[in-house]
Amino acid sequence: MRRTTQISLSFAALVVGAALGRAGLQAGPELLALALAAALFARRTRLAFTCLLLALAAFGLWRATAWADGRHQLANLIGHTITVTGSVADDPSTGTTGQVDFKLSDLTVDGRHLPGSLSVHQYPVRLQRGYRVRLTGPVKAGFGTAVASLGFPKLEVLSTYQDPLEQTRQRFFTGVKTALPEPLSSFGLGLLVGIRALIPKPMQTELTLVGLSHLVAVSGYNLTIIVAAVDRALKRAGRGVALVTSLWLIAGFLIVTGASASIVRASLVAVLSLLASFYGRRFNPLALILVAAGITAAFDPGYLTDLGWLLSFLAFFGILVVAPAVEARLHHPRSVIVRLFIESFVAHILTLPLILWMFGQLSIVAPLSNVLILPLVPLAMAVSFAAGLAGMFVPAFAGWFAWPAMLVLGFITKVIDQFAALPWAGRTEHISLAGMLAMYALILAGTVALKRINTRRGHAEAPSSHLLEPVQA
Repeated sequence: MRRTTQISLSFAALVVGAALGRAGLQAGPELLALALAAALFARRTRLAFTCLLLALAAFGLWRATAWADGRHQLANLIGHTITVTGSVADDPSTGTTGQVDFKLSDLTVDGRHLPGSLSVHQYPVRLQRGYRVRLTGPVKAGFGTAVASLGFPKLEVLSTYQDPLEQTRQRFFTGVKTALPEPLSSFGLGLLVGIRALIPKPMQTELTLVGLSHLVAVSGYNLTIIVAAVDRALKRAGRGVALVTSLWLIAGFLIVTGASASIVRASLVAVLSLLASFYGRRFNPLALILVAAGITAAFDPGYLTDLGWLLSFLAFFGILVVAPAVEARLHHPRSVIVRLFIESFVAHILTLPLILWMFGQLSIVAPLSNVLILPLVPLAMAVSFAAGLAGMFVPAFAGWFAWPAMLVLGFITKVIDQFAALPWAGRTEHISLAGMLAMYALILAGTVALKRINTRRGHAEAPSSHLLEPVQA
């Protein structure tokens, strides 16, 4: 068995174990210890590897069991009026009715520390990530992945202290808003760091309608742009300098974006890709995806039902596995526009069944809007970053540095408005769970068939990203 196959199966076992735990199966550390002992004392190689897979699955199951226990503690609070102290865990967003929504973590109730986080809906109030607050109110059942929530509780801000990294993050946000008017400033921040919650709700609706909501969601695409820019700028300085600089940028990207589920995945994939490329090792894209999925799912089993995490992996699978097969079948088109269209179209197809099942929103204009706007995204990110720096350091002259961003972002938002205004831009189309699974089965079968055709005809599949060099599985 090839090493890439062993790696893929190992981390797939982690995901399966965590998924079984999420489904309700419970296990303690005894099962993990038993599986590890069997793996250590097994004499046959295949038997030892099988026991290792069982041990990894048991570890994922144990992690999910511990995670479920934490959620159960929060669920026990539902129906009770509590006073809870915690920290604002994300960037507060404004809801459709004007309320402020945020997550509260590092919870303390009656002197007892609780794991997990509470979803909070509050009257308009100025809060920032990192603020320490005390809330008093009745606990209700949560929505989506949140097990419990507080609806319009009494709020007291205990501390506005933010660490230096968070202060720099907030200064950059302020710099962007100083240099650019709304909604361009929010859209520019969305492109740079994937903070969709800060974008006005009408614009969020338009982005979803035209199939461009992924532009303001942190993804591997953002990181690929950053790493590609560093690679070009520091190519003459040496591979080591480019690697170290890229790793520092990825760390900064994690901090600035708030380490959401999708950015943790994207950062992990980017780091593994960079290290594999630096040491001259080839890495199967499917193995890379499973490594990232296994690590993030074991770290936080809640990611398995996080919509952003799921959509991110589906799009990533489409871009790294399916798109190269399509491009090979088309004899590797050299046009960047054609490749962007293929990658965006494939990513759209891979995420479509889940979106239809969850939201029932089908974008008719997504392929065309993506091919028109995606080539401008790297430029839009660069000029938005320059505008933000100008707003931070020379706010009096920020307007002079911001006009390129206003032109590029203004053009993009104008195109989005025009597509969203089309009466046939999107439609409502709900599907069942069985329908979603059937669609994914057809996509997987088509991908396998296409890869076999490419292999039979000798069509080599080139990587879609310069970070990866896929090999035959």
